[in-house]
Amino acid sequence: MRYAICLVFTLVMINLQGQDTLKLSLADALNYANTNNTGIQNAATDVEISKQTVNQVFASGLPQVSANANMLQYTQVPGSWVKNFVPTSGAPEYVFIRFQQPVNANATLSMNQLIYSGTFLLGLKAAKEFMNVNKLMLEKTKSDVSLNVAKSYLMALTLQKNITLINANITMLEKTLKDVTALNKEGFAEKLDVQRLEFSLSNLKVQRDKLGNGYGASLNYLKFQLGMNVQNPIALTDDIETIDKTIPAAELTFDIKNRLEYQLLNQSISISYLDEKRYKVGKFPTLVGFLQHQQTTQRPEFNFFSSNLSQNNNWIPSTAVGLGLSLTLFDGFKAKAAIADVRLRRNKTLNDIKTFQNAASMEFDNALKSYETNLNMVGIQKQNLQLAEEIYKKSMIKYKEGVGSSLEISQAETDLKSAQANYLNALYDLIMAKLDLKKSLGNDILKP
Repeated sequence: MRYAICLVFTLVMINLQGQDTLKLSLADALNYANTNNTGIQNAATDVEISKQTVNQVFASGLPQVSANANMLQYTQVPGSWVKNFVPTSGAPEYVFIRFQQPVNANATLSMNQLIYSGTFLLGLKAAKEFMNVNKLMLEKTKSDVSLNVAKSYLMALTLQKNITLINANITMLEKTLKDVTALNKEGFAEKLDVQRLEFSLSNLKVQRDKLGNGYGASLNYLKFQLGMNVQNPIALTDDIETIDKTIPAAELTFDIKNRLEYQLLNQSISISYLDEKRYKVGKFPTLVGFLQHQQTTQRPEFNFFSSNLSQNNNWIPSTAVGLGLSLTLFDGFKAKAAIADVRLRRNKTLNDIKTFQNAASMEFDNALKSYETNLNMVGIQKQNLQLAEEIYKKSMIKYKEGVGSSLEISQAETDLKSAQANYLNALYDLIMAKLDLKKSLGNDILKP
């Protein structure tokens, strides 16, 4: 059993190693999600379903043609007792007469055409408006997925950059440790200096391992958002320091009409007015035209495949055209209650629109302030990083020349790592703030 499990595990690993790594920029990731995310696929399917609903409603207004045929054979032919109209001496007062033939058949072809129905016309309009709702929901789903993908991509990219920085610090610290160890052997550096560097190096490696685990988890979450199998390998090709240019700045003009949520709420209002009108016109008459042709026959026996039959076996045709009118005279105040229900629901939606307008305005104001603050913070942290790099270089030069201490190097190294992390976090916060700002404006991520 153990060998079987090992064999299966080995085959799976070989299969995974054989898969090509999919390289993705942010734009590539957004395009991939637009095609493969199941939420977007379901929203697109809802649009197609609503189109078929419109087709079904429209079809009910087209001519409806049907045909039917039936045949029956009496095992006992029905009859009636009738008064004997030729009474004779000794004759019964009533005689039993059968008017039916044992075999009966008929075939009917009919066509109905809706001429006027107020509910049909409004139902067709309502179905089209509902299709528009699903189209807006599709756009809303795409927007939400794009935002989630962009944030997931940025999170993974930030962790990747942190790992790169730590690896660079590890390389730099390993070189410093090698130099200080050599100085210690020559008697120009204390053993304590070597131990401090070894301790710092060990901590950096532990941090790298933790970040590596977090990076793997963030990639899996990104794959989930993309609609990709989490076992498929991917590589991120964008750099966090240039991704800010990939996401253009938004036009800082707030217009509530650009928000899909607002458009959906207004679409609900339009549908509610159609519903109210539908209940009102439900009191109007419905007019239907019809055409029907029928062939019937009654025969003494089953002889449909025989020839040279007498006239009493002939098929008898009949054709009729007409109009059908239906009108509801009293519905027990059902329509009145339905109209009241629609109006109350519409009032709730109008309140939701007011609430959303206020919330969206607040969201934009907060997002704009956050963006401006983080934009300023990136500039400050970039200057701090440049200063920390310069201080670290000077501290190393002083130490090698014998005029500096290991404590000074350790402090400079700590300040450099802190400055790197602060700059990276500020850049991350800036891009996140830009994404939130574009969302508050209802703008596409990759469009200005």
